[in-house]
Amino acid sequence: MSIKLATVLLVSVAVFASSSNAKPVQKSERAPPLWSCAGGHGLHPDPEDCGRFYQCSPGHRPFHLSCPTGLHFDPALLVCNWPGSLATPCASTLEETVDEEICPVPIPPSHGTMAGSDVSIGATYTFSCHPGYQLQGASSITCTEEGWSAEYPICHPIRCGKPAIRSRGATKNRIVGGHEVVPGSQPWVVSFQHPLYPLPKFNLCGGSLIAPNLVVTAAHCFRPLNVKPQVGWVAHLAEHNLYEDEGREQNITVQDIMVHEDFSYDVLTNDIALVRLSQPAKMNDYVSPICLPEEGEKVEQNALCTSVGWGYTKPLAYGEMQTGELQSPTLQEIEIPVVSNEKCSTKLPDYEIYPEQMCAGYEEGGIDTCVGDSGGPLACNDGSGRMTIQGITSFGDKGTCAQPAKPGVYSRVSAFVSWIREHVTDKEWAAIGSYV
Repeated sequence: MSIKLATVLLVSVAVFASSSNAKPVQKSERAPPLWSCAGGHGLHPDPEDCGRFYQCSPGHRPFHLSCPTGLHFDPALLVCNWPGSLATPCASTLEETVDEEICPVPIPPSHGTMAGSDVSIGATYTFSCHPGYQLQGASSITCTEEGWSAEYPICHPIRCGKPAIRSRGATKNRIVGGHEVVPGSQPWVVSFQHPLYPLPKFNLCGGSLIAPNLVVTAAHCFRPLNVKPQVGWVAHLAEHNLYEDEGREQNITVQDIMVHEDFSYDVLTNDIALVRLSQPAKMNDYVSPICLPEEGEKVEQNALCTSVGWGYTKPLAYGEMQTGELQSPTLQEIEIPVVSNEKCSTKLPDYEIYPEQMCAGYEEGGIDTCVGDSGGPLACNDGSGRMTIQGITSFGDKGTCAQPAKPGVYSRVSAFVSWIREHVTDKEWAAIGSYV
């Protein structure tokens, strides 16, 4: 009996080899069946012929190809396998493997990962990118009867300081002499809010996203509520109108607040804090980081830089009380020239302007940051089209704003690059360094 069985197997292999050595069928003799690449690009088995397969490439019709003589196409390994695997699924077992043929196992994106283990109808795969990269395309795909519900996503390097949406200079008088920003043109700006504050949706301070989970802001922002420990803060990203839900916002709780160890509230020196979010923000056209400057970098006097915020919108003189709206409901921006520290010292004789600070403002006044803009960025073009955060809004002369010959004072970020490096992880710093 064992001899008969061996004979049958030998005959089967011989017949298979003989048929595989047959002359290829000409196109005029056998037109390949219509095939859709809905299952995704790559290799797909021919459900009618175990020795042939389809190759789907972007922008091309499917190629109908044959395995070398004596080989079957293995749909699990996507290779032409040896005749030893004669149990490879093909037309005889097509009904059992139709889901795998419709939805081939997806490939993880370069610089990213995917999660999922099934290719049956209804199965879902999710994708994410490594630090320093952002997802383009669907974050998840589902297997349907027509194939995967979307193309496989791609992980692109994160850009810093280059908004996908340009500002176009509106004309409303806000942020004291400024204008309303185009939504998305300042994608790194953050609004810090706290549930203990009596006014709902009130912007207490601004901040600037420098990594998907890191924000730089002013240290003095976290004193007014006197919350110890500092818990409950929420970072609002992609915010434009504070009182409207525009569908783009990402509200993420704060995990950690790192105030500079040498911060002095009395003279507002070392007025910088680093905030770590409880989860990374999702990078898109409305949320992306601003670039950090080089260590010790200086901005030339009179260089025009941009400051933004939801703060008070009227000039405020010494001893004058705020009246009307305490903040702007929509994000505002201004362009102001940098003032040298030497000149700033003469304009603000009651203050010592330290190297870790910088000043900006107009001699005639009328355009300035004000109460409620603290922590927001003073962003300058680095000459290559990227915006870098050179300053953090800190204070004005005796609490005033937009007064003639009284420039505003900002924390000079380039003086704190090493401090930031010391307070982030190697992975976070590598992500910041990978930005394009």
